[in-house]
Amino acid sequence: MTLSLSTLLEESKRLTTHLSSSEIPTVHRGLDLLEAESRKLVARSMRNGKALDPRAQSMLAGSGVDTDELTENVASSALLAAFELLQPSYDGNVESFLGQQQEQSIVSAIEESQLSTLDDFDRNMSQHMNNVWEDTQRRLFEELGQYQAAEPRPFVGSLSPLARQSGPAFGLSDDGSGGNRKCTQPRVERYAQVVRKLNDARLLSQQFELLPGLEKATADSSQELKSKQIGQVWKLLEHYTAMSPSSGATTEGSMDRRLVARACEYLENTFIEHVDSKIAQYPHDANLGGVPSVHLRIKGYLKVLYARTDRAPKDVEVFGGEAVWAHLFMLYRCGYKQEALAYALDKEEAFSGGDPGFVTHLVAFLDNSPSVRSGGGGGDLPATTLSFEDPYKAAMYRVVGRGNIPKKAEAEVILTTEDYMWINLAQIRDADKISSTGVQHGRDTLETLQASMLKHGPAHFDPSGNSPLLYFRVLLLCGLLENAIDYLLKSERFQIEAVHMAIALVYYKLLRLPTPSAGSEAIVSTGDSSYLVANEAGGVRGQFDFSRLITQYARALPEDKADDSIAYLLLLTLPGYLSSQSGLSIEQAAEMQTRKNNLCEKAIVRILYERQEYSHFLGDIQSDGTRKRGVLERFLPLLGITTSEQFSHTIIRSLADLSRDEGRLADTVLLYNLGERYNTVLNVLCKQLGEALYQRSMGSTAMFVDSAATTVVVGLEDVEGVARAVLAHYRQREHIARVLDERAVSTCSMLLAIIDFVNSYQRGSYEEALEVIESTNLLPLGANGDVSAATRHAEQVRTLDDAITRNFSLILLTTMETLTRIYAGLKESPYLDAIKQANMQQLRRKARGLMVFAGMIQFRMPSDTFAKLNRMDVFMN
Repeated sequence: MTLSLSTLLEESKRLTTHLSSSEIPTVHRGLDLLEAESRKLVARSMRNGKALDPRAQSMLAGSGVDTDELTENVASSALLAAFELLQPSYDGNVESFLGQQQEQSIVSAIEESQLSTLDDFDRNMSQHMNNVWEDTQRRLFEELGQYQAAEPRPFVGSLSPLARQSGPAFGLSDDGSGGNRKCTQPRVERYAQVVRKLNDARLLSQQFELLPGLEKATADSSQELKSKQIGQVWKLLEHYTAMSPSSGATTEGSMDRRLVARACEYLENTFIEHVDSKIAQYPHDANLGGVPSVHLRIKGYLKVLYARTDRAPKDVEVFGGEAVWAHLFMLYRCGYKQEALAYALDKEEAFSGGDPGFVTHLVAFLDNSPSVRSGGGGGDLPATTLSFEDPYKAAMYRVVGRGNIPKKAEAEVILTTEDYMWINLAQIRDADKISSTGVQHGRDTLETLQASMLKHGPAHFDPSGNSPLLYFRVLLLCGLLENAIDYLLKSERFQIEAVHMAIALVYYKLLRLPTPSAGSEAIVSTGDSSYLVANEAGGVRGQFDFSRLITQYARALPEDKADDSIAYLLLLTLPGYLSSQSGLSIEQAAEMQTRKNNLCEKAIVRILYERQEYSHFLGDIQSDGTRKRGVLERFLPLLGITTSEQFSHTIIRSLADLSRDEGRLADTVLLYNLGERYNTVLNVLCKQLGEALYQRSMGSTAMFVDSAATTVVVGLEDVEGVARAVLAHYRQREHIARVLDERAVSTCSMLLAIIDFVNSYQRGSYEEALEVIESTNLLPLGANGDVSAATRHAEQVRTLDDAITRNFSLILLTTMETLTRIYAGLKESPYLDAIKQANMQQLRRKARGLMVFAGMIQFRMPSDTFAKLNRMDVFMN
């Protein structure tokens, strides 16, 4: 309900009707009257000459108010302007208005830019933090063996004993019953034997027939794999690896062209095998007789094809009782190009009936004659001049670039995946010849073929998912070697084979690898479940993270196969093929190899740290001082290491530093000692002893109250025992003692003496503890309160090692408590003779000297230490 102002006024008047208003008149004042009264009030307040009431002035002065100053401030206030109406000022200056608007626009733009920048920063920072966290989480889970990706991945969860209980790892892990490992172990050993032989050949700088060795290992494992297709894969790789490392492609384009040519050769050879197998299967239908020639075999195969299958094309052109186009196409399909040319010339009348220029075009095409390159072979044909009811004719015209033939015309001929791949690869192989004829429409490039195969995916070629080698072979045929290996690694059945196929492709410089980054241990892949890395040069074909694959496979091997793990890690130094390798200078290529060597060294250090078989791989020092060589030293040339000093620096010392950072004291001492860094051993021991003492002082505050209280510091006894043994060992060896740093020896000896002092105190042997601490000459206990002696000892503190100075609070409190305990024992003795009194006086002087010394270094200790010392000193004095 809406009320008007008049209604509200009437309602407000009724609110006071219950009040008696006969004595008090009603005051009616409007806004004008109120404004006039306010102006009069302001005017009266501005009048001068009226003094303040003395009583009010006295009261305010009593409260600390300066009335004179207050009066002046009130008088100076311009209250008249408070009731003046502000009128807008109109400015007709257009330039001033535009300048003001521009300034406001600039300020607004700056503010919006700041807000946008802050939002972008927050968003990018959040995204960066998420990426870092996901990467750290992935690495952590891989280390712990708990990571499970969306798809089954190789050797995930196989990097530690814990990992071997959490998931499949190339079949190398034990499933509890031992069946899985028992089944795969012989197969793993066969491949490992080939890898060991490869490294031996590399040491001798000899070429090694790697592919035949791996193929034999696969053949020996046929009972385990139970797959006939794996043999075809190795045959395809044989065609690819015929491009030896010494003659490997140096550019992306030349490498792709050679892969296409080898793929066509493989498909032609497999088709010949198919023709021969069909003839052998149906010899009566083929009816060859005698020693068949190529033409007789093709005729025999066509007879079998039409007699035994219902998929053979029906509409074929026959000349003289012979399907000439089918015969010509089969010759070309088998790779018999010269035989096909001879056949075309022999049957020129049959082939020239509708196209007189075909035979001429074919001759020029197969002989790579200038006539075909100049377009003299006939070029593009009108669609109405020829009939392509015979699919073999259409396929032949298309494959030799004779006109723009639609793909559906030869659909009855291209029946299998191999046929489809061959006819596309053949056109890509002969792209230069075909383009010279003027045929451009509908011709695929290698990149478009690769994109098409990736788009179809494995489900198109293997819907059931039981034959992963089908799609794997398709990817290999179209040159997607990296994608093929990555895909096969997802199949637990062929994971081991996929790893060794990757090794073969890297050895023959066919697998594209990313450039190793300087100072990084690993290359970040495009995803957790993929070993593919984005291609630095772009394109469909990616790069393969070979270092990550080999590192994980080596760490997945059983603990008793540490030698094999090292053998696989040495493969990280294979030159391989880098996408950015083309055009590199000798120095740049050497830098790339150095980065690979560094990556291999870090991987070896990590796996040695996990397996802890130091003496076996790194060697040992005998009791007579001679050094026994380790297994790893034999392979140092593969790492680019030529001297023992370089080996000690890159492998042994790095491993020792890692053990030190992870808190493995025994391993740290062993490795530094093996690397002949004896002073580093002493420094590490001093640091550990000082840390153990400091943790003891921080772990128990009751230590200085109850003599029976003991502080247990985990590892202190171990550190103490190792330090004493090492120090004694070094002093007994003259060749070691000569190179020892006297400061490190002195610090270690003093820390051991301090430990003896603390142990004697805790046992209650206070006199023995006092003798030990006095023998170190660390405190001015024999100065009898001499200030100069205390000053000298205080200056000496600056030169001490941090392992000692950080424990001065423990040393001083324990020493003062020792003096107090001895003093209390003498004081409580029933017979207090002169000797005991003299001893008590001596103890008081020692305590006084200790207090003077503590006062000089009190800023190096916790704040409450000096207060505790002072209380004990008061007790004695």
